[in-house]
Amino acid sequence: MAEKEKDQQEAVEVERRLGEVKAEMGRVATENIQLKRMVEERDEKLSSSATELATLQAARDEAEAEAELDRNFDQTEELMKHSLLCAVRQAHVLYGGPPTSSAFDLDHEVYQDRIMPIAEIKALAR
Repeated sequence: MAEKEKDQQEAVEVERRLGEVKAEMGRVATENIQLKRMVEERDEKLSSSATELATLQAARDEAEAEAELDRNFDQTEELMKHSLLCAVRQAHVLYGGPPTSSAFDLDHEVYQDRIMPIAEIKALAR
């Protein structure tokens, strides 16, 4: 009978330990689920951050491109002014005197041997 009691006690101990293991497995499973959710949330935040970063980089690139265009425009405008002044100086030397200051207008062009506003020339050319 002592053997039977011993076996019963061992069975009770095994059942108790099995219950503890099952409880521990439940806690681990719950913790695992929570960790998976945390990883998913982190991945979503990373994805969102990556998208935001790409948007910011695109905006920065666009701003840099606009700044470059502005610099190019300013340089081109300066070159055009220099070229016009060069032509005026040459005309002064070639034709024996400076033109009056109102004789040159960047909004006018020579068309059919007359100086006309560019807007009129465009209208006539249509």
